[in-house]
Amino acid sequence: MIGPTYLELLLFTVGMFIYAVFVWFFYRKLSKRDIFELNLQKYDLPEVKWKGLKKTSSSFLYVLKYWIVFPIYVIIWFVILSMFLFLLAKNVPVRQVTLVSMALVATIRVTSYFKEELSQDLAKVTPFALLVTFLIEPTFFSWDLLLNRLTTLPTLWDDILQFITFVVLLEWALRIFYGIKSRTMQKKVSSEVPQDL
Repeated sequence: MIGPTYLELLLFTVGMFIYAVFVWFFYRKLSKRDIFELNLQKYDLPEVKWKGLKKTSSSFLYVLKYWIVFPIYVIIWFVILSMFLFLLAKNVPVRQVTLVSMALVATIRVTSYFKEELSQDLAKVTPFALLVTFLIEPTFFSWDLLLNRLTTLPTLWDDILQFITFVVLLEWALRIFYGIKSRTMQKKVSSEVPQDL
């Protein structure tokens, strides 16, 4: 009953499902404005008794996440987008692909502060373009070319480090600006609320 056609269809279906789920997780995390939530109760250290010190330590852990964990996220997103673009853009030089990949990460992060829906659309364009290209022209991809390009990445380490630094600083600038804007809006709303006498 189960012939090679069914097995082939099953393999394609499972492969596309796994890829779609991966892209879904990838773009949702990348396009989310608040990657880490500032929940002071969540970061409370139980051994600290003073409330002021608890809030300070909680805020410090939050900041630490954006200084240490966020750059790791940027590197992961950069590598994934670079691999997608390496497969799509065969004739584009490696440095140009890495520049475009990091610019795409930066643009997605900027748009997440403007409109998360736009950011999500941007984050999923490249992975789904890769899927469409594979479905239309399966022989288009060359794994040897991909591996060859990935092995040249260490030669661009200085550029990549500058790209990562740029995105991390950009994220911090956006977070500070967003924090100031949020506090200003909260003060404005609270001043407009009539006080009971």
